[in-house]
Amino acid sequence: MADEAYQPGVCNIGAGEQRKRRLLGYASFAVAFAYIAAVLLADYPETYVLGSFIFLYGGVLGVLQARRQFCAGYAVAGHYGFDDAEGSVEDSDARSQDIRQALLLSAKALAAAVFLVSVIYGAAVSV
Repeated sequence: MADEAYQPGVCNIGAGEQRKRRLLGYASFAVAFAYIAAVLLADYPETYVLGSFIFLYGGVLGVLQARRQFCAGYAVAGHYGFDDAEGSVEDSDARSQDIRQALLLSAKALAAAVFLVSVIYGAAVSV
């Protein structure tokens, strides 16, 4: 793994924080698929599958944050967190870069979740 040091808009979490986000992402995916399975097995209306969106979004966002070594929540709050150091981002240019990256990650997660829920919904109604 690369050096663990705060880099504005690039890296604001270390290995421990990345692991937390990865696990949260995987857990969100598991909940999404359990929810989808429950909807389909219980023979609820297919539109209920759309309720999996929030879990899919959480899953994608968690995995993206872990892969990018960047936490959107920390960025918005002006923080960084590594295994050996935590702190606040005081520089306004660095905060701007962090917020820009947080919005980009959130937009990517949103797009991916919309795509996933669309595919799943399409498959559910075609069955």
